[in-house]
Amino acid sequence: MKLSSKTHYGLMACHILGENYEKQPVPASELENRISVSGKYLEKIMRMLSSRKIVSANRGASGGYYLSRPPERITIGEIVRALEDDMRIIECVDKGGACKCCPSSLVWKKLYNGINDLLDSITLKAMLDGRV
Repeated sequence: MKLSSKTHYGLMACHILGENYEKQPVPASELENRISVSGKYLEKIMRMLSSRKIVSANRGASGGYYLSRPPERITIGEIVRALEDDMRIIECVDKGGACKCCPSSLVWKKLYNGINDLLDSITLKAMLDGRV
């Protein structure tokens, strides 16, 4: 399984915002430069994170992006699911019980649950502190 670049850049952006959590919002131009991503792509990523109430933004000359909650209250799982369409590996992971669509559905559900449990066990604060 390969995660998209949105997740890679989004996690980098959240890391930067976490480093600046108690400071001023981080301007989009600073995020663009630090993670080497275009403004349009960054805006798409930040909109996805904003829709899940992970980040917020202030407009204007002193505006920028900031975390909506403290880093210890944001999990890596939340960030990844916001950027990876809820981490759906295959359609049948959303269905209860065994799926009749394929004999391997229980394997995919176990993988889906394992990945999400692991990602939910790591907070952004733990990542910032290098305790992953």
